[in-house]
Amino acid sequence: MNPLERLLQDDLHHLTDRISAATREGTVTECVSRHPQLLARIQAAESSLTRTRQTLLDEYAVWRAALEGYADLWALADLAAEPPPMCAPRQAA
Repeated sequence: MNPLERLLQDDLHHLTDRISAATREGTVTECVSRHPQLLARIQAAESSLTRTRQTLLDEYAVWRAALEGYADLWALADLAAEPPPMCAPRQAA
């Protein structure tokens, strides 16, 4: 699990804890029967969270690849700056 995944998981755990502490038992059942439009909005928000999380993770993978590419270019620049190795003189046989 990369650092961003850990951060997002921690955020989700905090949200779940907050919701469970502030919500009465049976809220979902009541919502289904009495407020179906509210339940639909909750489901849409959950889908949005899921999509946003995946977008962040995908973009983080792009970020990590960009960091590696940048580091590789500096390593190449360092190699290009080194003087060529000296060849030993050849002797005739």
